[in-house]
Amino acid sequence: MMTGMNAWTELACAGLGMMTTGLRASETMAASGSVISARVSIMGNAACRPAEGDYAEITDMVVEKVVAISKVNQVIVAHWSALLVDASKQAQHLSRVMVGGRPLNTGDMAGLADRWMAHGTRIITRSMDAGGLVLAPVHQQATDNARRLR
Repeated sequence: MMTGMNAWTELACAGLGMMTTGLRASETMAASGSVISARVSIMGNAACRPAEGDYAEITDMVVEKVVAISKVNQVIVAHWSALLVDASKQAQHLSRVMVGGRPLNTGDMAGLADRWMAHGTRIITRSMDAGGLVLAPVHQQATDNARRLR
């Protein structure tokens, strides 16, 4: 019974996390607009007056994207690896129960139900968290750039 109550709490927290992700996505879009505007100006100045161009900023445009994409990839790999490890542990536990050599009693079934409800909740909440985790490095870079380029 407690597992079900915990599931609702975890789902509610993940839902709030998704709302935060939506706000961060909006912040990222707003920051991106101001960064693009500033950088178009920087590139235009470099094109019109090559000797006075801000080539450090132009170079950073490429480098920061490579770094942000690398961070996003690391987050995705770590997140999905955790999901796969969790699923593997669940499968191993079920295998041990199934080959245990005795019929399952009511306590065994209740334990399995709790364990699988907790596992299902983790899969759902981790999936709900994925967008925020992937957005975080991009959000950080975009908002930092927007503050710096004002």
